[in-house]
Amino acid sequence: MKVKVYHNGDDVFIAWKPTGFIPDCRGFALFRRRNDVEEIVSTWVGFVDQDHQPGERRASTNWPIQKYQWTDYMANPGDKLQYRVLPMVGPNKDNLRPNAALASHWTEEITLSHDEVQPNIQAYFNRGIVAAQWVSRRLGVTDTDLKTAKLRKVINTPGDPLREYLYGPLGKQLIAILTTAAHEKRDIYAALFELDDEQLIAILESFDQHAHLVLANGSVKKKGEDQNSAARKRLAAKIDIHNRMVAPHALGHNKFLVICDEKNKPRWVWTGSQNWSMTGLCTQANNSVLIDDPELAQAYRQQWDKLKAAGDSTPAELKQANSEPHQQDVKRTPVHLWFTPTVGQVDLVEARTYIKNAKQAILFLMFNPGPKDSLLNEIIDTAQSGKARKRLYIRGAINQDPSTTKNPVCLFDCENSIKPDFGVVLPAAIDASTKWFAREMKKLPGTFAMIHSKVVLIDPFGAQPVLMTGSHNLGPKASGTNDENLLIIRDASGLAAAYATNIMSIYNQYRWRYRSAIQSKKKQWKGLEDGDSWQKGYLKANSVALREINFWVGE
Repeated sequence: MKVKVYHNGDDVFIAWKPTGFIPDCRGFALFRRRNDVEEIVSTWVGFVDQDHQPGERRASTNWPIQKYQWTDYMANPGDKLQYRVLPMVGPNKDNLRPNAALASHWTEEITLSHDEVQPNIQAYFNRGIVAAQWVSRRLGVTDTDLKTAKLRKVINTPGDPLREYLYGPLGKQLIAILTTAAHEKRDIYAALFELDDEQLIAILESFDQHAHLVLANGSVKKKGEDQNSAARKRLAAKIDIHNRMVAPHALGHNKFLVICDEKNKPRWVWTGSQNWSMTGLCTQANNSVLIDDPELAQAYRQQWDKLKAAGDSTPAELKQANSEPHQQDVKRTPVHLWFTPTVGQVDLVEARTYIKNAKQAILFLMFNPGPKDSLLNEIIDTAQSGKARKRLYIRGAINQDPSTTKNPVCLFDCENSIKPDFGVVLPAAIDASTKWFAREMKKLPGTFAMIHSKVVLIDPFGAQPVLMTGSHNLGPKASGTNDENLLIIRDASGLAAAYATNIMSIYNQYRWRYRSAIQSKKKQWKGLEDGDSWQKGYLKANSVALREINFWVGE
């Protein structure tokens, strides 16, 4: 059996493929070797109509995995890990045994670390999906009470264990680098769209005049309104703060941070999709990168100076300067940095070229790129053109359908429903408890974003992977109107694997939930099948499922 393992420093994605159909196979057991101690990975769902306790977990030797991929959320940063997959066979669910002859070998050992992803570039992700069983159980959600007030209190309480789990490695690292910089009295330069998180504001206060901040007014409906008024007032007399009140005409949408070295020279850059808000940290799916490169840090520092000088306007010279990318290598990794607004959507022109030239796959996460002329439109057009040539593996999750009446977006491949060329999911939750599942909260009420990352990943396991990430919403308004930054990072295989892991963990989290939401109750999945026919849909020649298996195992 062929097995491949990918990780992002927090989650591990395991994919496997047997040599063919396995008679009497009720699924697969997944074994984990963690720091030289062998464990059986547990699962949460058993066979149809099987008795169980609410929230019960059983070893995958008893409740096997009836698919060919698994995300291991129970691994921890720092773990040394190996995996082994064994078919569980038998005449029925009560008489299962491993078929050792068809088992995989142990995979090569990996260390769950952000440091090993890519030289001088570290990627961080949060765990900000609240439509999850563990969140419901931790909060005590019932069919009549979603515990929304409790969740809001949790994410607004620094030190709360659930808050810290939700903000994950991303929040932990951001807080750590800020705390260290403040203690060492290093200067920082930040350009922020939203700022309301109590812990982050308190750390900024501790910098005194070593913190330099360009703060926008968020997303408001009327000129003069300020979404960040409380933080602005609190910080005004304590740090070096400058206003950029460009909304509602435009958005000062950056979320970047420059950290200086001991000589007050720009050294590190932190950027991505995560706003400096409690929801950005805890209840939205977000990503950030930390890059150790003085030249790139200086480019961000220079942009900070331009934004400070621009005040509440966007002069023509700023747009013109943004229309040339900053290009360099970070430890031999080619990086293109675009700031916006640009003239003529030149940033999107470059991005579209990479999408059109994709050879194997396109994976993505998006918030809302807009209904037309976006990178989502380009991905869908590329997928549909593949019918006349080699089909690409395309999977993505998007916060909401960007369609308008005048400009509908074909999110689903209606013309090719038997062998669809692309798969897109929208956020969904379990809206009523079932035999196996507790009710879930789709999002924190009063908020809008569930998937807030803006990522396009092309050919992640090919010879020349391309990653696009940053604050950029990947559409024409982000390109031509808003303040944004977009990183295009090429030939970074470790970084590509980390982002592939993150994208698939989010895609798979919503995949079944979204499908269940649009299916009739008769077709909804109710548990494991006590038989071996479940394999047929996956292993059928030329099927979408088999194409997916082949992609992840490298065929």
